[in-house]
Amino acid sequence: MQFLDESNVAGQTLLRLVSRGNAIIAELLRLSAHIPSVFLGNERRYQALLFDFDYVRKADAYESKIESSAELLELDAEFKENHTDMLKRFYLLFESIYKYGSDFAKYLEDVMEGSFIQVSLENLLLDDSGKQLTCEALYLFGTMLLLLDSRIDGLVRERMLISYLRVMGQNEIPLIDEVCKLCGRTGFSPMKQRPPNYPESYFARLEIPKIVVSMIIGRLRSDDIYNQMKEYPLPDHRSTALANQAQMLYIILYFDPHTLHNEQAVMREIVDKHFPDNWIIVYYLGFVVDLSVAWAPYKAAKTALDNTIDVNNVTTFKNKHWKQVPKLLQDLKELLTEGVLVEQYILEKRSKLLNTLRDCNVTLRWLMLHITNPTRTLKPILSQGVDPDQILLLLLNTAQFEFVLKGAFQTFLDAKQAKWEDLRKESSERVADLSKVFSGETPLMRVKKNERLQKWFAEIANQINLLDYSDTTVAGRKIQQLIQALEEVEQFHQIEGNSQVKGFLRETRKYLQQMVRIVNVTESALVTIAIVTDMSYGWELITEYVGLMQARIKKDPQSVIKFRSTFLKMASILEIPTIRILQANSPDLVSVSQYYSGELVAFVRQVLEVVPKSMFEILNEIIDIQTNKLIELPTKVDKDKLVKQFAQMEERYRLSQLTHAISVFTRGILAMETTLVGVIKVDPKQLLEDGIRKQLVAHISISLHRQLSFQTHKIDEFEARLYSLTSLLDGFRRSFTYIQDYVNIYGLKIWQEEFSRIVNYNVEQECNQFLKKKVMDWQSTYQSESIPIPKFPSPDGSGNFIGRLASELLLHTSISKTTYLDGMSGWYESTTGRELIGMKTFALLMRSVGAFGVTGLDRLLCFMIVRDLGDIINKTRNHLTKTNIGKLLQSMAKTLNPTTSIPENSEKLYGTCLKSTTKLLTFLAESVSNIGQKQLLRRQIANLLKSSCKLDSNMLFCALEVLNKALINDVRAHYRNPESKPYPADDNPLLSELTKYLEHTGINDPFTKIYITTDPIEDFALLVFLLIASQVPKFAYNARLGVLMPKSQKQSFDSTPFIVGVITLLKQFHSINTQKFLSYVGQWIRASLNDQLTMEKKKDMEYPTDVINMLLFLEDFCRLTHMSRKVVEGYVPAYIFDHFSHEGVK
Repeated sequence: MQFLDESNVAGQTLLRLVSRGNAIIAELLRLSAHIPSVFLGNERRYQALLFDFDYVRKADAYESKIESSAELLELDAEFKENHTDMLKRFYLLFESIYKYGSDFAKYLEDVMEGSFIQVSLENLLLDDSGKQLTCEALYLFGTMLLLLDSRIDGLVRERMLISYLRVMGQNEIPLIDEVCKLCGRTGFSPMKQRPPNYPESYFARLEIPKIVVSMIIGRLRSDDIYNQMKEYPLPDHRSTALANQAQMLYIILYFDPHTLHNEQAVMREIVDKHFPDNWIIVYYLGFVVDLSVAWAPYKAAKTALDNTIDVNNVTTFKNKHWKQVPKLLQDLKELLTEGVLVEQYILEKRSKLLNTLRDCNVTLRWLMLHITNPTRTLKPILSQGVDPDQILLLLLNTAQFEFVLKGAFQTFLDAKQAKWEDLRKESSERVADLSKVFSGETPLMRVKKNERLQKWFAEIANQINLLDYSDTTVAGRKIQQLIQALEEVEQFHQIEGNSQVKGFLRETRKYLQQMVRIVNVTESALVTIAIVTDMSYGWELITEYVGLMQARIKKDPQSVIKFRSTFLKMASILEIPTIRILQANSPDLVSVSQYYSGELVAFVRQVLEVVPKSMFEILNEIIDIQTNKLIELPTKVDKDKLVKQFAQMEERYRLSQLTHAISVFTRGILAMETTLVGVIKVDPKQLLEDGIRKQLVAHISISLHRQLSFQTHKIDEFEARLYSLTSLLDGFRRSFTYIQDYVNIYGLKIWQEEFSRIVNYNVEQECNQFLKKKVMDWQSTYQSESIPIPKFPSPDGSGNFIGRLASELLLHTSISKTTYLDGMSGWYESTTGRELIGMKTFALLMRSVGAFGVTGLDRLLCFMIVRDLGDIINKTRNHLTKTNIGKLLQSMAKTLNPTTSIPENSEKLYGTCLKSTTKLLTFLAESVSNIGQKQLLRRQIANLLKSSCKLDSNMLFCALEVLNKALINDVRAHYRNPESKPYPADDNPLLSELTKYLEHTGINDPFTKIYITTDPIEDFALLVFLLIASQVPKFAYNARLGVLMPKSQKQSFDSTPFIVGVITLLKQFHSINTQKFLSYVGQWIRASLNDQLTMEKKKDMEYPTDVINMLLFLEDFCRLTHMSRKVVEGYVPAYIFDHFSHEGVK
């Protein structure tokens, strides 16, 4: 029974374990690139909540400190809300590493105890598959530990483990102690000196039986466990042939530090076999290690390696490989010449071509490993006279040669049988023709009838027909015999002198020889090519050559076609981690393949990014010409001025040159064929578009960041910045759409999509400050890995450009420094009367940041209002419960009930209550006014969007308006008759989707919006009335402006935002609160007039100022809420309003 048979439990268990190991490493690499910044210490606000393993000893002290602070408790809840998902994923990674190691140790224990039938440790390491998998299992565990320590810092790991422990509790994590022991800090840091006894002490945290480690090292020392030597027959290539098990030895030796320190003979044997001419190796998929540094602390290992890194030997190795480069480049140039690598040549020179392939890859491997990252002592020797561009050229040509050769062999194999049978048929027919010639039936010049030759050729033809393709060994032997027989028959006198017969025989032998060559081409040729061309060692090293690659593409855009084969060569990275996963039929195959393929595609994008970058460098000059130099042609122009003033020949010629340069840059990448990189199909057109989008996003983001950064915070600077941004983006947009036809993209569509994405992402990030559960970059629907939106540090800590824009608008519409005039739809400076923000400003805003920016601003204001309303509700509840205000309001409500009556001693009653609630009412007045300010801005934005939509897309506006009205009518019909008129179901997207359209087109009224849902507050209507009553005396009516103005500039605010804020606050509660509020207002007005009448006893008395202000407040309240005056007259008699006129107000 074979070790990997499905019925072999030992083999399948070990195979699944190794498969799991490869999947764990892929997850480790994936997560290590997405460590939340909070655990790296980049967010100071969370520092008090991050603990290392010291927390375990002082858990109670740390927890009591958190619980004693309300701020820390709130921050802790926010931290857990935002990071639990990522913490769980990281913990599962750490736990899977521990489980992998413990499962492997348990497997070895079971093998040694004889738990598996006919499997012992000895025969496990004698079986080809058994020894491969056993070595791989231990090697992968060591690799996991090294990668874990180098990719995720020890302090970060401890913070994550303790944070997860605090979130879940120890009872929910049974393996937490073992995981912490394995994954705790080691003291290693890539930027610091290596700690003593590292990594052997780290590897010893989970014990692997010493006898097993010793036997594995012995097997790796003595055997070629992967049988690679047959693929590299030359002795000079031995270190390359054994490279895979050499990297395994490097890792596994750390499980046996005694050998590294003391076993000089063993280490000398290992070095002589595996490291005779190389000392920089790859221990896993491009992760490089220099043995001269790594083995320096180990006496035996260092002594054994000294001969390899001797200066004379290093010079010899370097000269030997570097001198190969010109020769190999010349050979590749000849082979890649059009018409050389044809079928016949490849079949005849198969061995020579494969040897060239080996030489190229061995030379390339040695140079890339040793030249790219030399140590300080050896760098002068290795770098002298070496041109990295020549190494890159060798890589490109080698990859192209491999691509052509592999394609040719694959074509041969696909059509192998058909070609072989065609040649057999052709050979048989030619020999049969000769048989007919010698029969005398077919006249041929100077050929006499010869029955013996006739029969002999007929028999040969029959033998050829009997050749069986399925038995290639027998067929090959027979073909050789037939070729020899056909050569010998030429010696006959009758044939020797006949050139026509000899020609027939020569062609027949040629066909038979071709059949032999075709038979010799087997799948093993492709296997050899796959092994020899493996470039997984260069996964990290290749990034050092990206600059050279981009320079080559920039110099010759057409050369990008040659890079396709290089990208395919890099795809060999997928084979090592997935081969065991595929054998085990593991569901991890998709995830692992997607990860490595995604990394490959990211590398492809990085290299080809130079094309869109170069395009945008040229585009900047086009923008300058179109924006600043070309004069726009008017509708009518004098004939004389047309040439002199508007022709601008030089500028237009330069514009044409630049446009052509852009089209040339894109031509090369568009000429590439669609390529399957790993499991991801790469479309060059899509690749180009993504690159263009990335550069566009970067340029727009930089422009928005720079232009919307304010220094003086003056209105003049604000408008100047908006004008500058308008000009900049307009020129950019016009130039971008100008080049769209030359690069085969939809320019305006891309512009709108990316501009929208940039604004929405920045709004989302700005709104995070108002959310308990933040939207992280990896969760955002607007952020993208391939087309990232850049983040910039804020110059004043005010967030991104959308936040700064909102801050400036709020600053210039300040409730304490400006007056809002509803009739003028603008904010005016209280002291000078100068218009600060008006319709002109919002029109400028629309031209600069567009509808997307204005809508984003509106969304941000919504979040601010929600925060302010939440603060009002929470603080009001606290005041009512923690002070006597709640009881006071209850008592007053009883006194004022019913509101249709006039309370006794009303002036004293109201005065006492207002005095007791002064602190709360002062807070409410300012908060409510701030909400009103934002609501007025929202209404202005809605009007702007509505007018813009009517002008630019009237059909869309009308359709949405009609649909909105129809839907409202249907909802009203539902409430009239719920049984026959159902409400839209919860999963029906109609309402939510329509709302988005309505908000983007301004068909909404911010004043009627319900921002939050909250539980009722007892006597809330009375509290709102007291708020109005406390503020009304502070205003005086300005007849010229038609608005209530503050009597004093000190500690005052504008009346209109205050009224709108009150409307918004009442809207968040049941409508009964508004009715009660109006009833209290009406009762107060009647009581005030009654007191005045009692005092003066005149029929034509004037209304008190406070009553007039309250009546003016009610008028504005009705106008802004679109409430009918008849509703208010239910609480305030109509004759009171009739007696009052604006003209009489002073």
